This record gives sequence, structure tokens and C-alpha cells, in this order.
Amino acid sequence: MSRDRILSNLRTSLASSRTWLEGEADRASRSIPPHVHPPVENLADQFSAELRSLSGTVYRVADDAGAVAQIGAILAEKGAFQVIAWNLGQIGLAGLPQLLAQRGISITSANIHGDERKARLQALDPATVCISGVDAGIAESGSLLLRHGPGRPRLASLLAPYHIAVLRSGQIVRGLGDALAQIRARHGSDIFTDTSNLTLITGPSRTADIEMTLSLGIHGPQEIHVVLVEH
Repeated sequence: MSRDRILSNLRTSLASSRTWLEGEADRASRSIPPHVHPPVENLADQFSAELRSLSGTVYRVADDAGAVAQIGAILAEKGAFQVIAWNLGQIGLAGLPQLLAQRGISITSANIHGDERKARLQALDPATVCISGVDAGIAESGSLLLRHGPGRPRLASLLAPYHIAVLRSGQIVRGLGDALAQIRARHGSDIFTDTSNLTLITGPSRTADIEMTLSLGIHGPQEIHVVLVEH
């Protein structure tokens, strides 16, 4: 069957069922379900368990000093000498700038806009680690919510094979609805005024082929390391 014939059949089918489809759409709720699982006593425990079940790694540390030490250990393990990162002030982790400086680890600019976009992307290739902050952690799914904007490049959580995310226990909420409500409370009802998107990250990048063979890291980081500061 030709392409034009297939498209014609699809248009005819959609036209015949449009009224029913529009009615179903009008009746559907547009509110986000607030929760999926029953409540738990400790959201940090739930978040950690959910992320670990998805092949993510969680390091629970007591304070900023412990977080910096853990990040240093990960950077050493990965042999990192160059990273892609949020603006360090946006991450807000005391001691992180000093750690990177002491180890001679440079931060590569994630600005790839302009006429030399291809060359800028190639310059990012040697960076094996990306470091970002987090706007919310979702306990029910082990997900991270990141709001991008100035000083918070998307590539700092997407491009390098190893992603380190700094999360504070006070940022963990129960469900997706809570996370979006938290973002709106902080940035206003129109959360896309200053940014083009939010990113939801639920474990390392996972891709399956037609035979359902699962691979990690095909379309994003193959490892995600969440440093959870508990104070």
C-alpha cells in the first residue's frame, strides 16, 4: 500500500471518530494525580530505594563537607579532568569550587549556541562527568526534577556518561504533583517564563531494542550518582 493511501486511510478514520475523541478528551481530568503509592514515613528512604532499583546510586551524607568528599571520590574513580556543570553558585555546595580547583579539574562551557556549534560540541567531548543541582526529588519514583535556565545548562545533566546530582533532603517530595507545586511556589504559576523546559530524570538512560535487550547510556548518562545531603 502506498504512503498516500495509508495517510488517506488515517485521515478518514480520524475524521469519522473525531466527535467521540473530542468528547472523551473533554471528560478526562486534567489534574495531575497527587500520589501513586501509599505514604511512607521517610521520603529520603523511599527515594533512595526507588532510585537504586533503577540502577542509580545514592550516597547519603551528613553535610556539605561529606558531599564534597563524596564528589571528589567519584571524580577520582572516573579519572575526570574536565566536567560540564551548572554554575557552581546554582549548585550551592560549599567547598565544591575549591575541590575542583585543587584537583585541576576545569569546567567546560556548555554554551553551544552560535555559528561554531559543531566545534563547541566537540570541545565538550572529553568531559566524562557532568555535575548539577536539583530542584526536587520525587520519592515515589526516584526521579529528579531539574529546571533549566541561566547558569543551569541542560547539557550538564545529559551529555557526559556520568552524572553527579546534588540533592538536599528538604527538596524531596512525595509525588510529581508535589514537585510541580514546589516549582510553582518558587518561580510563579508560569514556570516556563525564564526556561524552555523542565527535565525529569529517573535513573540512567535506558534503551531497549525490538528484542527487548536493555542498554544503559545510549541517549544520556549511563550512570547517575545522587549525593543526598541529609541535614
